[in-house]
Amino acid sequence: MSWYHPSSLLDKVFEGGIIVKGISGALEFIGGFLLFFVDTSQIRRFIAFLTQKELLEDPHDKIATILLHSTQHLGSGNKAFIIAYLWIHAFIKLIAVIGILRNLLWAYPFSLITLGLFMLYQLYTIFFVSPSIGMILLTIFDVFILWLIWREYGKAKILLNAGVPAKTASSS
Repeated sequence: MSWYHPSSLLDKVFEGGIIVKGISGALEFIGGFLLFFVDTSQIRRFIAFLTQKELLEDPHDKIATILLHSTQHLGSGNKAFIIAYLWIHAFIKLIAVIGILRNLLWAYPFSLITLGLFMLYQLYTIFFVSPSIGMILLTIFDVFILWLIWREYGKAKILLNAGVPAKTASSS
């Protein structure tokens, strides 16, 4: 098995971004797993406990208010949707990340397509649901990662056309 080996600073940034995506995928899976087993009332009480002190000091604290507000809409239907979304998102991310880090050529178009689809959902949320700084920053990060994946895919295809095996195409 041949792993991705960055050869330039931009390659190292790409590798770091891909690893960040992998970590976030793993955290999404764990979050969905915890949400599956924890009752929504327990989540509300826990978030209320965490934000209580901050809201006493500053009743308009944005992060505490957002966290508390988000748990108010966590019904059983929403919970099932969130769990499914987290697990599907995590599964797709982890497949893409592992595929790219293992230098599998199919992982590049798979990543471009799936990340592009998730970005369309993010853009829909930003423009038609409720824009947030976090979603905007995530989308900007994803655009950068998308560009890096496209760049690496181009390099891998050139090496493959030059006769370098597909599994090692990105390691040069």
